[in-house]
Amino acid sequence: MLSFRPLGFDIKERYNEHYQACPVKTSDTSFINLWAWDNKYHSEVAFADDLCWLRFRQGENYFYGTPLGNWAKVKWNEVLAKHFPKEFAFINLPQKLAFELAKVYNDELSLQGDRNNWEYIYKVNDLTNLSGSAYRNQRKLSNQFKQMYNYRFRFIDCKDLDNLRDFQQQWLEQEQLSGADQLELAKENLAIERVLDVWPQLGASLFGAVLEIDKEIVAYTIGEKLDKETIAIHFEKALYDVKGAYQAINRITLENIGNYKYVNREQDLGLKGLRRAKLEYNPLQFIKKYNLANYYQILEKEQNHGIFKNSLNSDFHCLPDTKYHSLH
Repeated sequence: MLSFRPLGFDIKERYNEHYQACPVKTSDTSFINLWAWDNKYHSEVAFADDLCWLRFRQGENYFYGTPLGNWAKVKWNEVLAKHFPKEFAFINLPQKLAFELAKVYNDELSLQGDRNNWEYIYKVNDLTNLSGSAYRNQRKLSNQFKQMYNYRFRFIDCKDLDNLRDFQQQWLEQEQLSGADQLELAKENLAIERVLDVWPQLGASLFGAVLEIDKEIVAYTIGEKLDKETIAIHFEKALYDVKGAYQAINRITLENIGNYKYVNREQDLGLKGLRRAKLEYNPLQFIKKYNLANYYQILEKEQNHGIFKNSLNSDFHCLPDTKYHSLH
């Protein structure tokens, strides 16, 4: 039986070793991301079979996340039979692993694609050059920002955290006036606070940057170096009344981040405006996600993470444009 314990800094290095061994590194399973959102997902970890197992609690229900490690070395039929002799439910599995686990059980499970949690992968060069008609609007707005404002871009360190907190409150007030969902704003704000509160402990992979005008922050980003080629952007905020600030913080950060090829800009969570914005930046590919279970819970859709009975052979063509493909 797996012995789970809460996420903590005492196992961070061991956790990251398993994360780096994964053939597919998702943003949502990075230590920094799990730490940020722990008040929402109540993450727990267990180490067994050369894997780091993840478990999340929502209410009275437990769901398992992506096991971290070298998947190619795992005898999944033996491991799953040992730890899950009766029932289980995995959420947000990358397609490669979801299909591998599905083979173990043939048709004796439920498999459901989760479009809302696909992670968007872009080429850094595409988002810095913004060349061609596909990027006309983003290029125009970021150039306008550079031309209109006497701005300063810089990466931040611990001495900037109080100013970042002040700006985050300013951004929150902006969003509250716009009619945004107050509960979701509060959850995200807590996630950001959790990162700021332990910034030094989260390690060298964490980075942040700001745009300033007249020494006042007008936009910021918080991201992570996932591996030698890829960074992830966890949080990105800007003031609406500073024209082009969102487009500028995105572009200028990538212009200064160093020798990275790809940027993971995470999920759209099914939000129409966010999905439209992410698609307009023309992703190179996606990390597709699936939910998988060997049982069916009679729960509301939002409780069972979209796991439905007899859906193994479902085909999820969520986007009409076939140039986008999955990162296995």
